[in-house]
Amino acid sequence: MPTRGIPFDLAEQETSQEHSDRHDEIARWLCESSRRPEVESPLFVEILDVKQQSFPTIKDPEDGSLCLPVFSTPFRAADYARTLLDSSRSFSYLSSSPRELVRMLQDLSEVGVRKFVLDRCPRCNVFCAIHSASITADKAIECWSIIKATELIRLDLYLTHAQTYARTGKLFASRDLLLEAAAHVSFDDPRVHVLLGQVAVALYDRELLREAKAFLQFFKLNSWERKLDEVVQSGSLNFEFED
Repeated sequence: MPTRGIPFDLAEQETSQEHSDRHDEIARWLCESSRRPEVESPLFVEILDVKQQSFPTIKDPEDGSLCLPVFSTPFRAADYARTLLDSSRSFSYLSSSPRELVRMLQDLSEVGVRKFVLDRCPRCNVFCAIHSASITADKAIECWSIIKATELIRLDLYLTHAQTYARTGKLFASRDLLLEAAAHVSFDDPRVHVLLGQVAVALYDRELLREAKAFLQFFKLNSWERKLDEVVQSGSLNFEFED
């Protein structure tokens, strides 16, 4: 899905100091001792070409160097493979701990893959390549916290704006922003699809409602699907997205 663009006020807010400070606060929160992932616990996912027994790579447009795509969830890895990789090939998904990722990066550096990319959006051309040489297990966790904080704060911002648009009658703007969030921020968060389903009802868009429900069913998010069904059946659209 190509980018639909985001409203000017939203883009401004994303570049504000307040947004940056909030991002840093979330990243620190994710790394507090009670939440910080263990160096030996699964945290990352990599894609493996089954036939070639090799990892697909990304070319860094700045210097042509090779990067390993690494993901924070299997769903993100599968979305990347389905969107950008050769559909005739078979892929499997490896789960790795921060320590295992470091060892993998060390091995790959010997064959010329000296960078990695976390949660590369398959629908965007812009990404941040990270040099592997100085990465330790703790630094890998810090990189993860930065990427996840970016995802969380952007998603909350998009959802709040989309809700405001819907409640003020700007249904198409709400729909477009939610589709942008699903395609480029977090397609596996149920709140996106619950709110999108409500907007679909308001727009009398049966196909969009079907797609919203299909996502919730695919991720087996039964309570969220019931919430959407209740709203649809009642006809009372409050455009809430919390469970």
